[in-house]
Formats: sequence, structure tokens, C-alpha cells
Amino acid sequence: MSDLETRLEAALQADRAPARDASFRVEVLVRLERARFRRRVALTVPVAAVLAVVAAMSAPALDAWMAADAQRHWVVALGAAAMFGLSAVLVESRTGVRSVVRAVSRWLYP
Repeated sequence: MSDLETRLEAALQADRAPARDASFRVEVLVRLERARFRRRVALTVPVAAVLAVVAAMSAPALDAWMAADAQRHWVVALGAAAMFGLSAVLVESRTGVRSVVRAVSRWLYP
């Protein structure tokens, strides 16, 4: 080989990409996913706590309202079913109106 070819080969070898480390990439992905999970929990727990307090405060009023007329039980059952279905849709969706509509359409038309 000539000196020119040797220098060219050395130049091509010098710019070679570093070797990839699969375990490092997995660790980075794990750290990112843990951070994403912590953010979701940090957003979900306060909302759930507020909703639990609101439900606890409205339970006596709902009980009195249902005791006044026994035919109102179907309204409560329908509302509970709607809230349960809506919570499933919102859990499945990410954020934003477009994703909620997409999740509702997937839920209604599988």
C-alpha cells in the first residue's frame, strides 16, 4: 500500500462512529420512563384526592335526594355508568381534545 492509501485509511478509521452500548441505552430509556411515570402520578394523585373529597361531601345530599323519591335511583345509576365510562376514556387518552375524541371513537367503534 502507498503512503496516500495509508493516510486515507487512517482518516476513514478516525471518523468512525463510536460503538453503541445497548445497556446504556436501556438505562436511559428506563430513566426517561420513570420520570414520565412520576409526572403522571404527580398530576393524577391531586386530582383524585379532590374528586374523593367532592364525592364525600356530596354523598349526604345525594342520599337525601334519593330517599325523597325512590324513582331517582335510575338517574344515579345512569350517572355512575356515564362517569365510569368517561373515566375509562380519559385514562386511555393522552391529553388534549383531539386525543379524547380519538379515544371515544376507538371505544365506541372498536
